[in-house]
Amino acid sequence: MDSQAIWHALPVCTHAIAYKSYAPTPTSSSAVPLCAGDELLLVEQSAPTDPVWYRGYVVARGPVLAKSAVVLPGNLDPRVAVGIVPADCVASTDPPRHGRPIVAEITAALSEWCPTHMHELMHSQTPNTKLATLSTLIADLALLRRSLLADTSSDNAGAVKSAVWALVRGNKLVSGDIIVRDEVTGAVRTGRDKHNDDLVQFFRDQQIMALAPSARQATATATAAAAATHATQSESATAKDLLHLKMRVSGFGGTDDANMFARFYICDKTRVISEAVRVDAGSSETTTTALFVDLPAAVARDYVFMVVEVYETGYVTTQTRPALPVTQGPIPPGLRAAFTVPDVTPPLQPQTYTIQGRCGVAVGIVDVGRVLRERAETERTMAIRVFAPKLVDGTASNGGWGTMRTRLAEGSADGIQQSPKLEKIHVAFRAFASPSSEILLTTAAPWQFGDLVACPRTLLTTSSTVARDELYLTLGGVGFASQILRPSSLYYLVLSSPASIMFRDADRQQPSATWTSCVVSRDEKVGECVCMSPLVRGAVVFITVYSGHGRVIGRAVFPLWVEDVIAKDGSRTLPVTNAQGVQVGALDLVSMLVSTELSADETLLGLNRWRSAVNSAKGQASLLNALKQIDFVDEDELVKLLQEVLDSLFGILAWKKGEVVFEDSVFAALVHVVDVVTEKGADVKSMLDDYITRRFNYPVVLAPLLYGYQRLLSSHIDPEVGAYVRSLLKVGKYILRFIAAAWNIYQSQESVSIELGTFPKLLRHLFQQLCRIVEQDAADCADPETAATIVAHQALVLDHFAGYLAELKSFFTDSQLLELAVDFIESSAFGCSSNPQLVMHGLVLLQSFSTLWLFSSSSAEARNELASQTISWIKPYFDAPTDADSATPATWQAWKEKIRMCCSVLALQFRVLWPIRESCADVCGLYVRLLPDIAATFVLLQHELKNPVLRAGATPKFKHEFSVLFPEKFPFPPMRPVDTSAKKTPFDELSIELILLLAVLSEFATYEGGTSNTGKGETLTEQQAVTLMSNVLRCCEAVITGDAFPANWLSVYMFLHRSILSCLDFVSLVLQEYFVPQNDGASENDQVFQIWHMFFRTLIRLVGSPELEVESFAEQKRRPVGAIAVNVRECGARLLSKMWDAIGDEVSAQQTPDGLRRVGGLQNRFVTHKWCDGFALVGMIVELWGSRHEVLRTQAASVLSSMIVCEWNARNGLHDIQSDIIDALDHMFQTKASLMMTDSFSKSAFVDTLFELFPVTTKDPLSIEVHKMLKTVSRLVDLLIDLHGLPDSDAYNDDRILCTLNLMQFLKDLNREDTFVLYVHQLIHMQELSGHYAEAGLTLGLHAAIYGWRPDVHLPALAEPELPAQTSFERRETLSLQMVKYFALGNAPELAIAVYKELAVAYESISFDLGKLSTVSASIAKIYQEQLSASGAARPQPQFFKVSYQGLGFHRALRGKQFIVQGSQWEKLSEFTDRLHNLYPHATVVTTATPAIISTNNKHASTASTVSTTSTTSSSTIFDTETANAEGQFLQITAVSPEPSDALVGAVGIAPNERDFFLRSDLRRFSISRPVKSAANTARASYNPADVWVEKTVFTSKEPFPTILRRSVIQSSKITLVSPLASAADAVIRKTSEILQIARRTLSHNDESNSAQLSMILSGAVDAPVNGGVQQYRALLAIYATDADSLDQKTRLDSAIVDYAAVLKYALLVHARTVSSALRPLHDSLVVLFERNFKTELRLLESKGRVIDGVDIIAGARAGRASEDAKSASLSPLTPQTTAISATSSQHQPESVGTATLARNSTSNSIALSTASPPPAAAVTSASSPVPSKHVSKPSTTTLAVDRNASMSNISVSVTNSSQRESVKSSSSQKAPSIMGGQNKGIASRMGRRISKIKLGSTKPNRSVTSLGSFEE
Repeated sequence: MDSQAIWHALPVCTHAIAYKSYAPTPTSSSAVPLCAGDELLLVEQSAPTDPVWYRGYVVARGPVLAKSAVVLPGNLDPRVAVGIVPADCVASTDPPRHGRPIVAEITAALSEWCPTHMHELMHSQTPNTKLATLSTLIADLALLRRSLLADTSSDNAGAVKSAVWALVRGNKLVSGDIIVRDEVTGAVRTGRDKHNDDLVQFFRDQQIMALAPSARQATATATAAAAATHATQSESATAKDLLHLKMRVSGFGGTDDANMFARFYICDKTRVISEAVRVDAGSSETTTTALFVDLPAAVARDYVFMVVEVYETGYVTTQTRPALPVTQGPIPPGLRAAFTVPDVTPPLQPQTYTIQGRCGVAVGIVDVGRVLRERAETERTMAIRVFAPKLVDGTASNGGWGTMRTRLAEGSADGIQQSPKLEKIHVAFRAFASPSSEILLTTAAPWQFGDLVACPRTLLTTSSTVARDELYLTLGGVGFASQILRPSSLYYLVLSSPASIMFRDADRQQPSATWTSCVVSRDEKVGECVCMSPLVRGAVVFITVYSGHGRVIGRAVFPLWVEDVIAKDGSRTLPVTNAQGVQVGALDLVSMLVSTELSADETLLGLNRWRSAVNSAKGQASLLNALKQIDFVDEDELVKLLQEVLDSLFGILAWKKGEVVFEDSVFAALVHVVDVVTEKGADVKSMLDDYITRRFNYPVVLAPLLYGYQRLLSSHIDPEVGAYVRSLLKVGKYILRFIAAAWNIYQSQESVSIELGTFPKLLRHLFQQLCRIVEQDAADCADPETAATIVAHQALVLDHFAGYLAELKSFFTDSQLLELAVDFIESSAFGCSSNPQLVMHGLVLLQSFSTLWLFSSSSAEARNELASQTISWIKPYFDAPTDADSATPATWQAWKEKIRMCCSVLALQFRVLWPIRESCADVCGLYVRLLPDIAATFVLLQHELKNPVLRAGATPKFKHEFSVLFPEKFPFPPMRPVDTSAKKTPFDELSIELILLLAVLSEFATYEGGTSNTGKGETLTEQQAVTLMSNVLRCCEAVITGDAFPANWLSVYMFLHRSILSCLDFVSLVLQEYFVPQNDGASENDQVFQIWHMFFRTLIRLVGSPELEVESFAEQKRRPVGAIAVNVRECGARLLSKMWDAIGDEVSAQQTPDGLRRVGGLQNRFVTHKWCDGFALVGMIVELWGSRHEVLRTQAASVLSSMIVCEWNARNGLHDIQSDIIDALDHMFQTKASLMMTDSFSKSAFVDTLFELFPVTTKDPLSIEVHKMLKTVSRLVDLLIDLHGLPDSDAYNDDRILCTLNLMQFLKDLNREDTFVLYVHQLIHMQELSGHYAEAGLTLGLHAAIYGWRPDVHLPALAEPELPAQTSFERRETLSLQMVKYFALGNAPELAIAVYKELAVAYESISFDLGKLSTVSASIAKIYQEQLSASGAARPQPQFFKVSYQGLGFHRALRGKQFIVQGSQWEKLSEFTDRLHNLYPHATVVTTATPAIISTNNKHASTASTVSTTSTTSSSTIFDTETANAEGQFLQITAVSPEPSDALVGAVGIAPNERDFFLRSDLRRFSISRPVKSAANTARASYNPADVWVEKTVFTSKEPFPTILRRSVIQSSKITLVSPLASAADAVIRKTSEILQIARRTLSHNDESNSAQLSMILSGAVDAPVNGGVQQYRALLAIYATDADSLDQKTRLDSAIVDYAAVLKYALLVHARTVSSALRPLHDSLVVLFERNFKTELRLLESKGRVIDGVDIIAGARAGRASEDAKSASLSPLTPQTTAISATSSQHQPESVGTATLARNSTSNSIALSTASPPPAAAVTSASSPVPSKHVSKPSTTTLAVDRNASMSNISVSVTNSSQRESVKSSSSQKAPSIMGGQNKGIASRMGRRISKIKLGSTKPNRSVTSLGSFEE
């Protein structure tokens, strides 16, 4: 293309299809190859080139291979590319082809479902059925979209409808929003469409789409609703349709026998109802199609079956000459036993013939009633399983073959078995509805019925005009006399007639003069149906019975006519006689006449021959008798001969005119016949309509009909004619139609025997009789039967009166008919108002009036009058039962039913008025009189469930059934099941109906032009106006909040949003005219303020509704919201600003900021919560201020600025309004965080709007205060953005809590105690869920710190958390005790003691409560005692890590800082690094430095215990400056160990448990060690332990651990060098600790894993030491033997080696007990090696003795036991006696080396061992200061590398003698420092519920919990 082309954006992004292929040339840059069918999305068009090119996206059917095509980055689909394409290869489909918006709807849905919801469903925990359903819907919609675009669908209307319902089902599965789309075009419906403006149907469609399970059930529901609308419309053409069933047979499963065939026909449970069609089995590939035609619609209401009978053909012998020659063929092997063809005919026998016969093989049935009822648009495939009769000893039971169909239909398996020759038959069905088969076949697509082989007809009478005269015989069986046939013998029947009658048993079968049945056994019935025609008068049919060998057994004769009357339908039995006339049996059969002319009924025949009976008295008597007997004539016979019967009746009536007896008899017979016809359905009623309009020609019967009508009505109470009266009232409109037809004929004739003026008078008299019927009050009748008769007649009159009016249009004017209607309604009010059922019938009559032409198409005067009368009639029904005695659930439900009927009346009239509402505003305005009643009724319904009396009758919240909105008959139509896949939303049909009426009336109110009147001639008082406004606003609020209407009914929900705006517009007019106070409103009624507040609150909720935020919706939802609720937010915002100004006072421009002209007045009552008594609106306005809608945000800012000025003028300060703004912002971010954090939310636009309204001026104090407030708000927004901007993942919990604490500190500084407390307990809840109970207790301390120990200060109750009203002292005490519970669960006794001590001070010096003081003191003592016990040593030590954050990529709260971070228990360095790296996936992890080299040139340096070089560094100096300021993220992670304080290191004589306790009491020092080499050791070739030094760095954190954040900033660091002797001692102690811990764990949990670990570590300890092991350390002692300065360190190392040997001995004793027999040799070898390698230490131990865990390790028995215990070979259960267990500090090194500490007294004879948690894999050391004691040598420190694969458990070993134990105990009474100060910082996580009620001492499974005493109040 031309390189100079200019590209222009298309108006809309256009979808297109490539209709031909295109291959780009090498010179066509950026061109994309096309194949026909590729989809395109066009964005730009070239100009001014020729040809035109498009640029856009191409979705090819295969991968795009062109080099010039640009594949989209990140796209995983190689079919999608971007480039240019020539316009002549593209066919645009936007706007949708043929006006089909459904294509765009499908595209929007697929683009939403596929990437979003499919992913969610695949990762959800729900069953995969939902995922499979959605996948199927997506595939179906994609196929429909492609067919619609290509215009290849044969049924476009059906495709659009299928797509609409597929979209509905898909949205139910994912979003739950239901969108109403047009089923013809697929376009979104708005309720205001010009082409489809039926608002009531719009609501109904919304309900049906939301609740109906499928399109077919929705259609059935809609059809039922339409059928219930009114009688006249129910007689539409579609109701006359007959049913036609298409059947396609695709194969016979289990056989390919060419001698088999099947007969298919339709039946119900008792009779055959269609002809049969024959299908040959032949090949399985054969497909046969048939159409069963002209089935009455009534057959589908019950069970209806398709029957298949399978036969096998052969040849039989008969003495009846066949009608046609038969070609001989082989006899099937299976039939040879049944059929015998004699080779030689006996010469004396009659002539015999061989003809083709058959025997039954199998029968199957399938129910096709559902197919006929649903009439789906696609075929429904079924498999019919077939069965055979079960023979016992060659005989069949229960009729055998002939009764198989009946038994299968009834579900009986008696005498039935699986067919051995055939399994099943594959068929497909589809039903159609059409007035006739001819119309169906001529209008359908050619491919649908092109392969029909037969059209079997129904055997039932229909309105089909095709003439038929046929008789169908269903043959039963022959009951043979004894000795005629053996039980196993066979027989068959042959039908013939001497007349020209032909026989056939299937459609389109060639008729034959003879017909042969199938062969059956002696005890079986034939069960076949055969058709006979023509029905020759006087003819008979011979039925000859043959044996299986062809012998004639006998013959039966069936006469077709009896005395010139065709044989009656029904069953009969015929005798079978032989040639000698002897009866040999009896044949039973059933006959059915299908004829449009013939009848077998004698009454009808006598009636039709009335002309021959008029001349004699006997004949007239018989005629009168026939008229009376017509009630007993079969109804089908009446329908069949309807025209003849009516002609006869009118002929008799004309002949006997003036004779009352004949007139009344004929009139009664006429009423009965018409009643029968109308009950038959619309297809039969059309026959009556045709007779009246085309055949009726009896004007002379006009007077007899009128007088007969009047006489029958006048005697309506007479029980003898009661049945005729009821029939007359039902069919009265047809009688009036006969009368009108007779009158019209009279008018066309010259001579008129009745005056023109007399006829209307007679009709009026007739209507007066009807009025008198409904005027009677049945309650006045003493006779119950008479009263019941009156009520029944009144109900019928009310139901059908509207139909009477419609028949008199030609005799009266509209005003006259309306007068008749009004008189009748007023008459019914006298007699029917006391009967609830009659009231409902009266409302049905009003519905019928609303559908008449009088309202829809008559004059404006008539419509106006009918509207006024309707309002007057239904208005009283809105009064709810108020009497306590009458307000029962039953009466309440009856009242609700009346209201529903009233709503239906109004809905029918609104359907007429809504499209023309603007042109008939005067009529619409009349209905506003009902607005107070409807609003009050709705509000009353909202309170229904609150009434305990009515609650019993209330419907459940979530219903499983629903009724169609606005029912139009009573009783209501049956309930429909709710779709189980639909979102469960509460709904109430009556509430929805009232809401629709309210919406319409609100819009009608704007047309009336006046606001003082709610209707014509009515004026409301002020109190009534207040009540009206209150109720209307409550209705609007209920809709907006979703309390009264399902919010997921999206289309109607959006329609109501727009209607509510109209409603508020109407309310605003009333408020401005009558409710604007003239002053500040101080003296006004509170109701006025309440109404104004409700108005503003409703309007703000409307414009701020989340359902209107189209900018956040997907396209599928954005389109209906934008189309239906267009400009609601903009118009509502302007109305808000207008009404806010309306209640303000006029001010000058100098008094207020720019743009504000009305401030103060009534506005002052709606500003802040503190001063407005619940009427404050600041919070709601702030939420609008944060909207992304520009107009809404601007108007809200204007209102907010006015509120600020009001607050300043009223109180000279902004503190209160600032508090409300903060609450509102917090609520916004809490509830709408996802919206507030989107890119479209701009903080500058949010805050700067008010900055601009209040420019800074030094002279204006208001401006200065506003800017201070806005800066505070700006800071708050920053903190909220920091908090809610974090990803919603547990990995960000630490950062989230940090941001939360920052926000909490901000709120605390602002004295926002209530909000602060809420955040505290939300944080506690998150920590509970994470299992961080100690941190939860610290967080609770933030709440407790708010209150002082003041018993004189009283606090109100709190709802969140739930705390009662109490004093400040009690509140803090309660919270402190709850803190102790958390510390118990978190195993933090040190923190609990601090709280207990604070309580002790309060009890001792403030409340003076000795009881509580003693309890607290006892609890403290118990905690101390527990720390000395074994349970105290069981506390695992959490792991700690030093983390440094560098780089500009980190948040400002982390950037350039170092933290000590608390990890999880047992967490390794690698696991922690992975966890942190997952949190910051783009960060670079920096490794630690390499070991350093130091110089030790003098002996003093080489022998000193430590060399300290202290360096206090800032937290940002660990990296170089370049790294710290670089782009990106850099992490340095190092494992650190808790470091004891100098005082604790220097403490003398304390137990390890005590040392650990005090270490945890102020845990803020942590260390990390690394080995350093001396220059001398580096130069040596061999390893020398004397040259190994350790560099220890000690970090001090800002807060002691544990902390709320589980991390703390490093404040300082100190570097220390540790000597080789101290390092060696530390290494031995560390290894000792590890072995002891493993031995203890093996002893307490003796399993294979622990035992194997013990075996492994013992193997390395006794025989395979690393780098020389203990022997090397012995050499180190020799090296320093002459160094006097190292005496303390040498003593410490020597003692550590002895303790090491003692622990090995103990571990071997445990190993001996737990080792398996297979490893016993290993144990023996370990003992030998131990005794060999540790001889010196063993001798020392034997001389002094040693006890570990109460076990004498030398004797191998428990210390202090008898000698027999010492001799025991096994180790006794170990319990701590002289040992206190506690976790001590463990220092880690990078080389995965463990450390331990040991303090030994030279005179000690006992050893104290304590367990600690295993640290991460890092090199560790532990430094200790010299201990100033004359009994204990001054310790020194050294280091030693040990086995890297060994466990890193630590044990602190304290060696004391028994004489020192008292001093050790006394040293444990040191007071731990309080750690409560400064604990006001922590980390936040996901917000949740309030604090849980945790009981003291309650634990989770597998959690070690310290009880922390037993304090109770």
